[in-house]
Amino acid sequence: MGGTDSANRTDRRLLVSVFGPQEAREAVLGGARIIDSEDPRSALGTIKPRRIMDIADAVLAVHRPLPVQLSTNIGEDQLLFRRAPNGLAIAKSGYEQLGKSAQAALGVAAAMGTRVHPAGGIVKVGVDGMRAEQAAEVIAEVVATLRRAGDLSHTRVMAVLFAQDLELWAARRALPQVRRALVGLGEYHPCAPGTPGAFDLADFAGALLDEDGSPAFGSYRPDAAELVAAGALPPGSTDTLVAVTEPFAHADHGLTPGPRTDRRAIAAMVEAAAAAGADSIMLDTSILLKVARIGLISTAGSTELVDLDRHDRDAHGLVRSGILGLDEIRFFVELCHAHDLEANLAGSVQSHQAQQVWRLVPEVDQLSARGGVVAPARDPHTGRAGRGTRHDRVVRRTLVSGLVPPEQGGRLVLPARMADSPGLREDLDTLLKLHPDLTAYQAGAYGELTPWE
Repeated sequence: MGGTDSANRTDRRLLVSVFGPQEAREAVLGGARIIDSEDPRSALGTIKPRRIMDIADAVLAVHRPLPVQLSTNIGEDQLLFRRAPNGLAIAKSGYEQLGKSAQAALGVAAAMGTRVHPAGGIVKVGVDGMRAEQAAEVIAEVVATLRRAGDLSHTRVMAVLFAQDLELWAARRALPQVRRALVGLGEYHPCAPGTPGAFDLADFAGALLDEDGSPAFGSYRPDAAELVAAGALPPGSTDTLVAVTEPFAHADHGLTPGPRTDRRAIAAMVEAAAAAGADSIMLDTSILLKVARIGLISTAGSTELVDLDRHDRDAHGLVRSGILGLDEIRFFVELCHAHDLEANLAGSVQSHQAQQVWRLVPEVDQLSARGGVVAPARDPHTGRAGRGTRHDRVVRRTLVSGLVPPEQGGRLVLPARMADSPGLREDLDTLLKLHPDLTAYQAGAYGELTPWE
C-alpha cells in the first residue's frame, strides 16, 4: 500500500520544533503544519511562555495555505525525577508529579492560546522512566485539567514515549564525540573511581558552555575547583571523574524485558495513553540516543525500504542507525488508530526516511523533526558559520520541504556529505525507481538545494 492516491485522502502533518519567530516562519514556509516550541539549548527542550507567544505571533503573520497548529512540550522534568549522585533517578511524590504536570500544561496551553488554531494547541507530555499505570495517571491528570480550562478546553494532549536500543547505546556511549556532545548538554554526573564508564570531565572541558552557549573554557584544561566554580560540577567536588547519564530502561519499568523498544513496550504505552484520554502519541528518542546518532526509524534490513542510513556518516565515520523497522512502525500506527489515537513518529527523522515512510505507511498521521531540518547559522556581517553544534543550528525552509508529505510538496533532500559514499548512486537510483514521483536534491552547508545529478 503506498503512493499519493491514498495519501490525498488523509490530513498528514509535519511537526517542526522551533526556538523563535524566524525559525517559525521558516518552518511554515517550508510546509510544516505543526509548529512546536522548544529550546534546543536545553536537553529537555523546555521553553519560556513568552517565547511561545512570540512564536504564535510569527505564525499568525505568515501566509499559511493549510491549517497550522502550535504545540509545546512540558519537559521531562515535570515528572520530578531527580538524579542521585550515582546518576540513578529518584522520583518525588506521585501527588507532586500530577500537580506540576497539570500546572505546566495549563501554562503552555495559555501561552499558545487559540488565535493560531481555534481548537488551541497541542500539549506534549513526556512519560519516560515511568510504569504504564503511572504514565496513565500523569496523562489523565493533564487531560482532565485542560478539559475544564474554559477557552483552552479543546487543547489536545500528546503522550510522548521514548524508544530505545540499549545495546546500540552501550556500543556508542563511550565514543569521544558522543561523550563530548553529552557533556555539552550537561548529561553527566560525578562518579567514584572505578565506576564503569567513568572518564575525566577535564578532558572534555572544551564542550562545556556558559549560559550564552559560548565555550566556558575553550582549550584550557580546568581543575576540579574551576569546574565547580563554573557550575559544571556540584559544590564540594574534589575530583573530575564523571559518567554519562543513562536512559531509563524499559525493563526497569515493566514495559518489556528486552533491551530495545518492541511491540510489547509499544502496546503498553499506547494503551496507557488511550486509557488516559490522550488524543495522540509520539514515539521519539531521548537526547542521549540522538547525539549517539540513534534515531527512531531504521532503514536497514528491510525488503521495502532502501537503506540510505548506511550512507549517512558523520565526520567521525559514525553511521546513522535506527530502532524500529517498517513492520513495527505499521504496528504502532495501526494500534494507535484502533484506540482512536493519532500516531506521530519522531526521533532524528531524516528526509530519506520520511519520504519512504510517508509512501509506504500512508496511514501515519504525523512526523516530527528538528535535527533533520536545521543547518549551521551564518553571521550576516562576516558570512562565517557558527560552530554547527546543536546550539548553533537553525531551521531552514528548504530542509523542511524534505520532510513534508508528498501530497504537500515533499521532496528528497540529502546532505552533500553523503555524495561520496560508495554505492549511494545505485541506492538512490533504486529509490527513485520505486517512487518515480520523488525528486532528489542535494543540500549544501547552509541548506541551499541543487538538483541531484
